[in-house]
Order: sequence, then C-alpha cells, then structure tokens
Amino acid sequence: MIVRRVLNNNVVDGLDDSLQEVIVFGKGLGFKSKPGESIDESMIEIFRLDDAAASRHFASIVGSIPADVLTATADIVTRAREELRVKISDSLYASLADHLSFAVARVRDGGDFTVPLAVEVRRFYPTEYAFAKSAVTELNVKLGIELPADEAISIALHIINAQVGGAADSATRLMELTHSILDIVRLNFGIAYDDDSPAYLRFVTHLRFFAQRVLLGETVQRDDAELLRILREQKPAAFACVDRVDAFVMRSHGHAMSASEKVYIGLHIASFL
Repeated sequence: MIVRRVLNNNVVDGLDDSLQEVIVFGKGLGFKSKPGESIDESMIEIFRLDDAAASRHFASIVGSIPADVLTATADIVTRAREELRVKISDSLYASLADHLSFAVARVRDGGDFTVPLAVEVRRFYPTEYAFAKSAVTELNVKLGIELPADEAISIALHIINAQVGGAADSATRLMELTHSILDIVRLNFGIAYDDDSPAYLRFVTHLRFFAQRVLLGETVQRDDAELLRILREQKPAAFACVDRVDAFVMRSHGHAMSASEKVYIGLHIASFL
C-alpha cells in the first residue's frame, strides 16, 4: 500500500495493492508520510470505501474529524454490517463521523439538543435502535464522555439512511411512507392498532422493506397474478384497501405495486379483519 496524498497528520489517501483508493488512518501517519511512499499496514486502520462518491466525500471531511472519533466510527460501521446483516452504504462513514464529531464537541461544551422522529425510530426500527443504544455505550467508554441516551436515535437514523443510499432525508421519507400506509388501512377499517401484537409487528416489518424498495425504485416481480385474483375473490375488503394503497404509492412516489407486493400487503391487512 502506498501514500497517494496526505490529508492531515493522522490520515492519508492511499492506494492498496489492487490500486483501489482507500482512506488510511494511523497516529502520526500523515506527519511521517510522503506521496509515493509505502505504508506499514500493521500500524494503520483502513477505511475501504467501494463507492467512489462516498470515498471523495469522506476524504473531504476526514481532515477535520478527531482521530478517536474516526476510529470509533470505523468500529461502529464494521459492527453494524456484521450484526444487522443489512446492506449499508459507504456513505455511513462520512455522515456518522461528521455527526459524532459534532455530538462529542457539543457534549464537552455542555450543549443540549433535541432529536426528531424518536417515537418512529423506536416503533419502526427496533433492531437499529437497539444496536445504536449499544453503540452509545461503546462510544462513552472509548471516548471518555457521556453522550445522552437519545443519541441512539441519531445514530439509528444515520444507519437507516445508509440502508437507502445515504440521502439525508431517507429515514424521514421511509417513516412517512410507512405511517401513511398504516393510516390508510386504519382509517379504511376504523381499527386501532395494538403496537405489541404479532400481526401489527409483522405488518410494520413488511412495510419497512416495502417502503425501502419504493425509495430505491425496486419492485418484487414474481408470477403471482393468479394468486392475487383468487385472494381478491376470497378477501375483497382487504384487497380493495390494497388498491387504495397502490393508488397512493403511485401518486406519491410513482411506484406501481406488483402482484406479489399486493398479495403480501393484502394478506397482512386481512389479518386485522
């Protein structure tokens, strides 16, 4: 591995043996290194970002991020990918490092803050929230600070955003779409959800992945047209509501639900009737 350019006293932009760009961190590394020189890999931490845009963004901000925050960020991203078992964009490195740098400085300066979407994150993304709570505990130990408990909401939001390409408003849009579909069903049948019931939890989980596909422009396509026809005959009220959901999603996001998507959402709706 060789140095491509020095970003600060601890960070360099490097090239690995396959000539792929990597961000390399090590105490005093930038101070000791010059472009073209080899790097002792036993003394460094490597941020290997496959997404070129994410790599450029990270390189543009990494010089202003404290070394301990960079290391903590790398550990959290690695652990999130291993434990959550979801596809997480490389954009999480930059967004989370930038956020944590600000959050740590704010705590050390005695600042206060409020976190939006706290209720929605706890309700719709309990796995990401539980992971983020453990990340806060880890950060407090590693950085020697006392981040507030609600910092877990912010970390979870960054992780959720990174599951949908990394746009800053992805989590908000995901939860708004999930909320809207739940409201369509609730108002259509005049029902009250039991947030702890298995049927509700299964429905919310399915809607999470459906909303994610909508935002990513993806569709599940299987040959379920005949199954959809049969279910429409058997459960007409549930599938009439599916048509309302389909019309809303098309109007709001330009997404035409496939037969498979209608089948699964319809069966979830039928479980409430």
